Amino acid sequence: MRSLKICALCVLLILALAVPMATAQRVKVDAEQRYLLLATKRTGTMEKELNEVADQGFRVLVGSPTSGAEMAVFMERVATPPKTYKYKLLATTRTGTMNRELNEAAADGWRLLPRTMISKQGVGPFAGIEIIVLLERAPDTEMKYEYKLLATTLTRTLQKEVTESMAAGYTLAGMVSRDEHMVIMERESRR
Repeated sequence: MRSLKICALCVLLILALAVPMATAQRVKVDAEQRYLLLATKRTGTMEKELNEVADQGFRVLVGSPTSGAEMAVFMERVATPPKTYKYKLLATTRTGTMNRELNEAAADGWRLLPRTMISKQGVGPFAGIEIIVLLERAPDTEMKYEYKLLATTLTRTLQKEVTESMAAGYTLAGMVSRDEHMVIMERESRR
């Protein structure tokens, strides 16, 4: 019985020591490194790592799905701390949720990075195909934007909706496809 308590105590001690070590891991970047590739399956991990290296002067260039559920983002060192870029990652299987979250973030000064729109298989047994977009907040910017997400399987309908949105002052910001085509339109905020 005593050895069982000692084993349980040892397991707890190992776990207690492992948690700080796991959270203390940082993305390793050479001081002279110009480009950096980040790749992961987890969206939360990607957002954390993006901001970690952004604090070191990196800015997102482009994002892409890799194989299956993984995503990859290339970054370039362009900024000098403390005036660095910040990143927010939005991921959802529902277009309505994406539209709402995109506009809530935009109201706080975030802007869509069009070359980072990704469609990828979600993680988990019941996960569908996620749409992932990266948002960026530039240092010292006052600009704000608003977004309109258009989604349809019919290209003729999409053409009509894009034309109507352009007449309302929006410009085409990006497109990604899964079981439907999704276009994100952008305009400067009128608020």
